[in-house]
Amino acid sequence: MARIPENFVQDLLARTDLVELIDSRVPLKKTGRNYSACCPFHQEKTPSFTVAPDKQFYYCFGCGASGNAVGFLMEYEHQSFPEAVKQLAGRAGMEVPESRPETTADRQKKDRLQALYDLLNRAEKFYCQQLRQAPERQKAITYLKGRGLSGEIAKRFGVGFAPPGYDNLIGGLSLTEAGLEQALTAGLLVRRDDNGRTYDKFRDRIIFPIRDTRGRTIGFGGRVLGDGKPKYLNSPETPVFHKGQELYGLWEWRQSRDRSDRLYVVEGYMDVIALAQHGVPNVVATLGTATTEDHARKLFRQVNEVVLCFDGDKAGVRAAWRALESLLPALDDGKQVRFLFLPDGEDPDTLVRQQGPEALRALTDKADALSTYLFRHLSEGLDLATVDGRARLARLALPYLDKPAGPVYRALLTQELSQLTRLDKESLTQLKPAPKPETAPAPRPRAEPEPESHDDFMPMDYGDAIPPQDDFYPADSNSYPSRPHSRPARHQDGSRKGPMTLAERLVLVLLDYPDLVSEQPLPDGVELLPMPHIDLLIQVAGLCRQNHSPAALLGALMALEQGETLSRLLKASLKPPMQKEMATRLWQDALSQLEVSRLEAALHEMEQAGIPDTAHWQELHRALAEARQHARQPFN
Repeated sequence: MARIPENFVQDLLARTDLVELIDSRVPLKKTGRNYSACCPFHQEKTPSFTVAPDKQFYYCFGCGASGNAVGFLMEYEHQSFPEAVKQLAGRAGMEVPESRPETTADRQKKDRLQALYDLLNRAEKFYCQQLRQAPERQKAITYLKGRGLSGEIAKRFGVGFAPPGYDNLIGGLSLTEAGLEQALTAGLLVRRDDNGRTYDKFRDRIIFPIRDTRGRTIGFGGRVLGDGKPKYLNSPETPVFHKGQELYGLWEWRQSRDRSDRLYVVEGYMDVIALAQHGVPNVVATLGTATTEDHARKLFRQVNEVVLCFDGDKAGVRAAWRALESLLPALDDGKQVRFLFLPDGEDPDTLVRQQGPEALRALTDKADALSTYLFRHLSEGLDLATVDGRARLARLALPYLDKPAGPVYRALLTQELSQLTRLDKESLTQLKPAPKPETAPAPRPRAEPEPESHDDFMPMDYGDAIPPQDDFYPADSNSYPSRPHSRPARHQDGSRKGPMTLAERLVLVLLDYPDLVSEQPLPDGVELLPMPHIDLLIQVAGLCRQNHSPAALLGALMALEQGETLSRLLKASLKPPMQKEMATRLWQDALSQLEVSRLEAALHEMEQAGIPDTAHWQELHRALAEARQHARQPFN
């Protein structure tokens, strides 16, 4: 997607009335010059959420949530930046432009996808119509009523009916030859290989539309009526539907305005709908697949706690373990996962219908946390009272200790295993499997010996306000000055894991205190350093000089073309900021480190070029020694 021009975002923010936008979702009360309400982002009884109309900015004194109109939609409605901008533009009667002209290929691709969305939307309306009009509809209605569904809830989820027969959809939509090909691509039809005959994929089934995060129908699930097989049938993979990434019921939950910070993950469509009808709207389901890492990341973008519901049989245990392995890499600090195994013969639907939502919440409170389930599962059949049993547990558990994204969570898992095996953490660390070698550039030669201790470069005690050194630099290099040049590890799908880089941390500081860059600018030549995200830091530093109001800065920042990094930083920026004094000390210390790296790079470049200018070489050595000395000293 092309970058949205920054000047358009600024113009859009200027035309948007933030008070009106928020008041339509969270009723505001006039309090002096500003407006207030109970915060929509955390539970509270006394209003601490303030909207300043003159600044077009909101802030919560309770949880620290803050931002402008775009940020509010991103956080409140869980939208991406482009989605939020598009919604605001629609309200303002503006069209979102693109930085580069749309090519013919772009238009053709967009038209093809839009044609699929339109066709799937027509199919959804057809199935809903059949639930009201088809001669065979009564058995579908009887089934739905037997499951306790009301007409209102069925309408909210778009439940429909595919009558028996092989060409109902083909005839109902009056598909041409081109339409047949589109319907095949959309997964609505099937073509036999032997005779080329085309027929409806969904027949004699209850139909459940599957919607994406924008509410567009992208596929369908169908439950058979009778004893046919398979019991559930889903749309195949298509250009708009990828079952390993989508969650049934997510869009409907977001539309419910439920503000829960917990999502239940169940196995069936009917469980989602029935729970929503009985007062538990925060439920989603996977689409015939095990929970994937993509699912996990999407879930954690919505809430901080995920509860996975499984049957207590062997199949449920196997599914739970597969889910655990998928969730671990997405598990960051502050996130929580619980494993809820239901009693024999129970599913979430029957449990809530018979005992009410309180019964489900009571079971949730007793459900295993991920760490508990991890070690309990690995300990099955082992006698931890013996050395052999504890040794076996250690060997089984060690590969899982470094999988979570959150450094605090990784440390706590190690501590828990230490208690179970009676091995100290240092021993466990030494026993961890060696990481697989990765292709990386050879380390640069240094003009001077490196300091023996990293602590020489971090003389101050920042307390809890600033993460330890390893949160500033990925722990994948041997010497402190070279750390800024290393990059965080990445998953196979390209997504980030691990701690923030130095540049990202400094961007986060500037989001809270943009004046720092005017008081103490970045060193000259820092843009030449091969540091991850240094370009983002330089761009944000420049924006700080141009945009002095928080709303303008956030708007300008979100217009940058670095989506994944910006989403991470904007989410972190909603947390309470550190104190100004602490932020200033961090900024000063980081500038000293950057100056050291800049001088090292300049010295290395001179030496690599051949016979150096002796006077200049000596000057660089002197400046580098002074910079290193300065970096070791506490700041006033």
